[in-house]
Amino acid sequence: MLSEDGLKIVARHRGRLETIRGYVEASALDGAEYGGVVTTSLGHRFYVLRPTIYEVLPRLRHATQVIYPVDAEFIALVAGIGPGSEVAEAGTGSGYLASLLAWRVGPQGRVLTYEVRGDFAEVAWDNIRSLGLEGIVDVAVADVAAAGFGAEGLDAVVLDMGSPWSALDAALEALRPGGSLVVFSTSVEHAQKSVAAMRSRGVLDVNMAEVSVRPWKAEPGEMRPETRAIVFTGFVIWGKAPPSRGRRP
Repeated sequence: MLSEDGLKIVARHRGRLETIRGYVEASALDGAEYGGVVTTSLGHRFYVLRPTIYEVLPRLRHATQVIYPVDAEFIALVAGIGPGSEVAEAGTGSGYLASLLAWRVGPQGRVLTYEVRGDFAEVAWDNIRSLGLEGIVDVAVADVAAAGFGAEGLDAVVLDMGSPWSALDAALEALRPGGSLVVFSTSVEHAQKSVAAMRSRGVLDVNMAEVSVRPWKAEPGEMRPETRAIVFTGFVIWGKAPPSRGRRP
């Protein structure tokens, strides 16, 4: 919801919605259409707007450090992930990236995501279901470095884990020839080791980038960079599986 003076509230829960402009009962929202208006207990008007995936993801429950939407969308872009893609992810965490990928691939696609910790997997599954994406995502508690992905011919594999180099062979075995391999690294040392491991296994066209977004305050007479911002998230490293590793053209 958006108030007339610019206060934005992303509502994802049932019951009374409390704001600094007064409260709104859930029944009022149930009967409202997107683009409509509801009035709080203090008489303030709020516009009811459909939230985007960019607005919803940061407000999901998290039990781990998460991949931010800007990095998640960049990963999907460089990996060529779109409607109908079949994708695997190692390191589910809280399910942020899996949710974005599921939103990207749509009902005709598939996202397989693997997490070694059962408690994290439960949080991720709750988040995925809250977005209505449970029909697209399969969450498994497994160590892909030891057990593999249990799939082949995938369009892309994303490794967001402490030692992605330990799962590279499994990832390349799961990818189709020329499929996209992506690693997310949060330090220079981690990125260096990841790049070296990818090159040693013949990964083609290895690239690396850091994604940065600088928010600005969009108010007339006050336009300036926001004083609080996340200045670094991590490195996205990507390349293509060599033909000799794939099982399906």
